[in-house]
Amino acid sequence: MDVKDISVKEWEEMEKWERVDVSALALKAATSFVTQRPVTVGVWVFGLLLAAFAGGLPVTEEAQEAYCLMLQRAEVVDSRELGRSAAELQTLEEQYYGVRGWFGACDDQCSKLHDKVQMARAEVDRVRQRRDEALSQARHEVSIWSAFGVQDVRRSFWAAWKSGQDFASRVTMYDALFLMMGREETFVTIVVKLVLQYVVNLTIGLVGSFFYFMYNVYFLIMSYGAPLLSGLGFFLLTVVAGMSVLSAYLGCLYGAVAGGGMMLMQHAVRQAALMQAEERQRRQLADGDASSKSSLRRGPRCPV
Repeated sequence: MDVKDISVKEWEEMEKWERVDVSALALKAATSFVTQRPVTVGVWVFGLLLAAFAGGLPVTEEAQEAYCLMLQRAEVVDSRELGRSAAELQTLEEQYYGVRGWFGACDDQCSKLHDKVQMARAEVDRVRQRRDEALSQARHEVSIWSAFGVQDVRRSFWAAWKSGQDFASRVTMYDALFLMMGREETFVTIVVKLVLQYVVNLTIGLVGSFFYFMYNVYFLIMSYGAPLLSGLGFFLLTVVAGMSVLSAYLGCLYGAVAGGGMMLMQHAVRQAALMQAEERQRRQLADGDASSKSSLRRGPRCPV
């Protein structure tokens, strides 16, 4: 749209956007939300404090020594036996897929390799089960409420969080490749679309990773051998803490994107105002030149 084609009503709407105070608007929205939903805000703040400062209950020295000893045994099984079995399985799978024909066609050599692959997979599962049993025995010496249990939950949460961020980055990279193919898109339009698309992808990735994290928390509670009520209470507190962190992060992200969008609109309004002022000045100069030329052509008036 050209500046001189803007109507008075449209110009008044643009001036309203320019006068909007982003910080005051955000503060007003936050204050209104807190006053209308005090219980929700209280639970949210409690979840943030729980996620930030919860360190777990202390354990006795005997339980800590037993836990560390059994944990070392599980790490030995994981690093030696499981690593060796997984390497053998990978080698056999490469050989098997190398000799297998099209559409699953398999000769005698391929069949023998297939049997070896199945045996190697069974061995990997057996060693992994031994590792899990040793790890579960170590965790039974403490509890899910202990510092070791809370540390495992934190580690699982941030691992799931990173997987969600990696998902968003990977999908956004593919979106960028498709946007680059469009010849009618300008650079600014591509950047804005990528930012919005990354926010959407990040939301999907983090929400999906949160559900995966809760799935892992369930198995951690079972591995630590927590009783029903104790495990249920720990699970609910973990849900509150995780949702508080997730909602706080996404809220800040959406606020930053919305604030940046409003600032861009205000900048566009200012640029339009400057362009209109320049256009008005050019028109005045052009009208002044035209009137001067007209008076010169008419010549001096003769007194009567």
